[in-house]
Amino acid sequence: MNHPSIDFIIQKCRKLFLDKLIDYDLSWRFLKNSSIIDQILIKVVRIKNIQSKGYQEIKEEKITDTYMDIINYIIIILIKSDIFFILNFNKISHRDVIFLYNQKFERIKNCLYKNFKHKIFSINNILENIFYLKKNEGKVAFKKLEKFYFKMLIETIFLFKKNF
Repeated sequence: MNHPSIDFIIQKCRKLFLDKLIDYDLSWRFLKNSSIIDQILIKVVRIKNIQSKGYQEIKEEKITDTYMDIINYIIIILIKSDIFFILNFNKISHRDVIFLYNQKFERIKNCLYKNFKHKIFSINNILENIFYLKKNEGKVAFKKLEKFYFKMLIETIFLFKKNF
């Protein structure tokens, strides 16, 4: 099986993000992070169900589309954190969001292979991380939370790459 490059994955995720930005505008800025985590949970459970069955019922949405959704939801949470600390929510533009989106992926690319080259990734790890976040909502310090989201993001990117 020919696995895509990280740049290819980033391009696909970015295109989906930009398309949804046009369709939905910045509607996610009104969601609590816990609501976005719930959306990620739904996507992770979908992947687990497909893996356990060995096939998927809905052929129109590929498993890779679900991984892209998870990646973009995690980046939305990271962008929301930046906006909360550095920008006024009411004055945020698409351009600002796209800049922050690209910045997140640059950070990912810079550390992707250094720390995670030999780690074994699984959808169960992401599910455990989500349950940890739900259980400890509001109890995790911001910097630790940001690292946690980046770890989940990297793990999801590697799983996407593996399942492409």
